[in-house]
Amino acid sequence: MYSQTTTPEGESSRSDLRIVLDELARTIAADPSGSTFTSGSTFTLTETLQHAAQSIEYSLSGYPVLKPVGFRKTIGRAVKHLFLRRGAMKHNLAAPVDGAPELDPALAVSAALDRLNTAAAALLAHTGPLQAHPTYGVCTPQQGARLQAMHLREHLPALGVVGAKPETADR
Repeated sequence: MYSQTTTPEGESSRSDLRIVLDELARTIAADPSGSTFTSGSTFTLTETLQHAAQSIEYSLSGYPVLKPVGFRKTIGRAVKHLFLRRGAMKHNLAAPVDGAPELDPALAVSAALDRLNTAAAALLAHTGPLQAHPTYGVCTPQQGARLQAMHLREHLPALGVVGAKPETADR
């Protein structure tokens, strides 16, 4: 289902996202109501899964709104590398993807999880360049996979830091 990369760093980055998704599926299977998942976000579990799916989908199709190129090449790039070095990110958990359609609070968790898994499978199989991130700018597929795994971990702290590793050669 997922393509393999040719570099150890790339496979490790993609494995990190797989590990987080597997842990998410196990946690939801054990707690379908989502009571395990709490965060500082105003999003419900289904909205969080939709938000994460949107972010992954836009990394392949293009984000609706980007910060100015100067910001992405300076501050955004520095923040991206800080997160990759730390193996964790910190961002506003209540912020939607700028320009994205509103999240559907009535969507079943299972449907939101399916959408997230479909988006992640597409990202993990993707071998070409990713679309510019609104803040970080250009990311390699390996960086994109790691950042998406960190994004999920931050929104869903019940997943802990499973698979979190500092940056190696994903630059």
